[in-house]
Amino acid sequence: MLDGLLKTLGDAAQDSLEQEIEEFIGTYEGRIGEVKLLERRGNAIVLQVDYEDVKRRDGVYVQGDVLRWGQPLEGFSSTLSPIEDKKGAVILIIGRDSQADATGWDTGSEDIMSDQILLYLVRKTDPDRPFGSLVYDFQKKWTDSSEIESAEAENAEPADSEEAIELAEDETAENTQAGTAGPKPLETGAVLRPVQTVQIDPSPTEKVAQTADTAGKTNLPARKISIPLVAEYNFFAHANKAAWKSAAGQLPFPGSDSDNRGFARTLKNGTIYPDNKAANLLQTHPQWVDGGWIQGRFPMMKLGDNVMFKSTGALLKGAESSDGVVMTVLVVSADNKSRRVLRKRITKRQYTPLEADLSAWAGKPVHIVLRAQAGQSSDQDWAVWVNPRLVSQ
Repeated sequence: MLDGLLKTLGDAAQDSLEQEIEEFIGTYEGRIGEVKLLERRGNAIVLQVDYEDVKRRDGVYVQGDVLRWGQPLEGFSSTLSPIEDKKGAVILIIGRDSQADATGWDTGSEDIMSDQILLYLVRKTDPDRPFGSLVYDFQKKWTDSSEIESAEAENAEPADSEEAIELAEDETAENTQAGTAGPKPLETGAVLRPVQTVQIDPSPTEKVAQTADTAGKTNLPARKISIPLVAEYNFFAHANKAAWKSAAGQLPFPGSDSDNRGFARTLKNGTIYPDNKAANLLQTHPQWVDGGWIQGRFPMMKLGDNVMFKSTGALLKGAESSDGVVMTVLVVSADNKSRRVLRKRITKRQYTPLEADLSAWAGKPVHIVLRAQAGQSSDQDWAVWVNPRLVSQ
């Protein structure tokens, strides 16, 4: 009789634990579906966000963050859009917060560039525990204006009729045409495509099982971002995704050519020494001090087989005061160990081919770092990487 009672109590305890685990899993189960751009203004965007597979829909909302270089930007907020069923759609507005002084008057602020947005589900009772997150490429210049804008107007640039001359052996007219840094801004009505998936690891079931008999609290699992496999990559087109810095600290992109901390920017066309025209130039000017430097660390990627780095290093025509720049390519592994794979000194006498074999890192997650360092003087160190890219051999 006692054995039967203990078995009954044991079964009840097991059922209770299984129910708690099931409820916990359901609390954070669901995902973002199709996302459509309905409207874009200088200071806001309006999205239609589909959601699906939400197991427990009570108190669940869709929210979004504005990102640059993979990090959330301050000064933005989104509507708290509640979901109404296990599957459906909500209207989400992400906007720039107004800047007000002590008197309450809007003081205005500088324009801000962003390159991605993060959308996710969140429970009102646990706002620090988002789930179902997805990241989307979304290039935008945020202003204080509430006027409706078009992507074409935001991305408009003056036409350049000059033809650029090839420098690298395997370049073609197609890959040296003038371009812009990063993806084109999306037009109204466009469907956004996720570029990274954010997943929970380990699973909630495993985490509950690991902690159910400890302090009585469930540790929140960490989020992990998937890493893209790369066989080809255009550093010119993705320069806005790199984290740029010098000894003076973090730097904006694109930078200003009057910034004495150093600057990085892209140029559609330019003339390099000795007297050649070139296209798709990534300019990296070191900090304006003797021996100053600047570098850009690109997002983590997993390299494919037989990948090579290729570019041409040069100084822009007119840099008569420059005593040369050392251009370096570094590979930084997942454990943050760096290895130099290329180092060339560039002078105004001639442009220099830049090549590095990266096949040793096939299948491994790495960051690529492009670095430029001044010599004894940083005067007019107008260093450019011509069409910097990864290619498969």
